[in-house]
Amino acid sequence: MTFNNRTSRTVRSLAYIVLTATVVIIVIPVLQVFLSSFKTNEEINRVISLPSGFNLDNYRTVFKSSAAMYGLMNSVSITFAAMLLAVVLSSVAGYAIGRRRERLFAFLYLLFLSAMMIPVGANLVSLYSLLRGLHLTNSRLGLILVNAAQALPMGILLYTGFVKTIPREIDEASVIDGAGYAKRLSLVVMPLLKPVSVTFIVITSVNVWNEFLLSLLFITSESKRTIPLAVYTFSSSHASDFGAIYAMLAIAILPPALFFLLTQKYFYQGMTAGAVKG
Repeated sequence: MTFNNRTSRTVRSLAYIVLTATVVIIVIPVLQVFLSSFKTNEEINRVISLPSGFNLDNYRTVFKSSAAMYGLMNSVSITFAAMLLAVVLSSVAGYAIGRRRERLFAFLYLLFLSAMMIPVGANLVSLYSLLRGLHLTNSRLGLILVNAAQALPMGILLYTGFVKTIPREIDEASVIDGAGYAKRLSLVVMPLLKPVSVTFIVITSVNVWNEFLLSLLFITSESKRTIPLAVYTFSSSHASDFGAIYAMLAIAILPPALFFLLTQKYFYQGMTAGAVKG
């Protein structure tokens, strides 16, 4: 018994050490970005130092750049639209697949899941040809549709698994009350899917916000670039102004970081609820 307790304490101690080291490795670079964004170029050369004050000149340089402002506004609009579209389509598909027992729906479920195993790079040529045929290259709508489509497999996986945990008696009671499919889904089922919806919203929003490859391939106009592409072009045009580059990186990091911090309670609730119910 003593040996087992000692082994358990050793394992816990090692786990804490690994977790602490992981947090430090992740947090220090992010903290360095935010601190350096307030430094002058001379102070940036002193890596292990605090800024002498909250110098906002770097942020003024960023906000004067049209590329940065376009990137910020485009990323907000594209992320919101792609997330909303993915949630609607995934919840509808997940509800149908989770409730129907026909082999066709089981096949569709496996088909959607198989898409998760295909690397993004393998689809680039076909995606570009498809968007060019639809005249959606160099357009925000094209990015919205592609990002939403890429989020669908994960969304269908989450929603289908969660729908299967909801008693069918709830559906039957709503049918007796005269609720149609759309009303049943929107007023009865969707409120029950709130935990998994928040989880999917967080995952999708962060993924779309950080997406770079598709924007680089499909977008050519400066006014339609997303924030990762804007960071790339801004860094190239301000190669010697490291303070402004750090400020640009801080602006790109802040929205998804704040969004996750504000929703992390519901995010973890959705993850644990799905684990317990699944």
